[in-house]
This record gives sequence, structure tokens and C-alpha cells, in this order.
Amino acid sequence: MEHAETEGPVAVIARRVKELRGRKGFTAQELADKLRAAGVPWDRATVTKLETRRRQSVSVVEFMALARVLDVAPVHLLVPLGVEEPYQVTPEEVVPASRARLWVRGESALRGTDPQIFYTERPIGEVPQVAQLEPAVEILEPKSKGEED
Repeated sequence: MEHAETEGPVAVIARRVKELRGRKGFTAQELADKLRAAGVPWDRATVTKLETRRRQSVSVVEFMALARVLDVAPVHLLVPLGVEEPYQVTPEEVVPASRARLWVRGESALRGTDPQIFYTERPIGEVPQVAQLEPAVEILEPKSKGEED
């Protein structure tokens, strides 16, 4: 699906919610009911306002609940699925959607980012080289005092 305008996060969420709701066969009321069951007090009108872009914001809690009830990874609700589709990461910066997905996943920094900070601010087990070495590290670590061989 092509989109002439560059979309920001809320516009993409709105479009993806509408697409996914249709794919799942939910009415706006059914989606609202599922969100309420997940702890987000939306009604049919709120769903409709988002999908028609009359609602200009989505909280992080609402965003996570939408992804959960629509059975989609949050990144695929937030960033367009098109590879080269332009995506507005800030009001002043547009990057290809594929680049934005890598950034959101923590796999690749955006241009101008301090790579030392970007790549160190994630759990050690998610660093590819370290994740592959973890079993070897456990074998090489000395046993605690009192542990048997």
C-alpha cells in the first residue's frame, strides 16, 4: 500500500489499527471492548476517532494494549511495513521505514546518534556477540566457594 504523504507515529498507528482490526474482523465496538478488558477505557467513538485521525495522540499504555489485543509486535504497529516508505521519527527527521524499524528494535542507530551510548544501553544478553558467548562464559567462570565439581 503506498502513501503519498510522510506519516508520523500516530498516523501510522491509526492506519495500522484500522488495517489490523479489519483483518481480524473486529468492529470498532469489539476492539473497544477488548481494550477495556485489557484495562484501557476506550469506547467505539475513541477507536473511530483514532482511525479517522481526529485523535492526535496515543499514550504508551494505549499503544501497548492496541498491539496486544491486535496480536502484533509493537514495532509493526508503530512503523509502516513498507521497506522504503518514508517515516517521520521526529517532526524534523524522516527516514525509510526499514531504517526506523531497525532503530526501534535497537539493532541500528540513526545517523547522528552516539554509537557508544546507543549500543551499550541494552541488556547484555541482547548484544549479539555476547549472547553467542554466554554458554562459554558460564563454563569458564570459577565455581563459588562451597560448590562441588
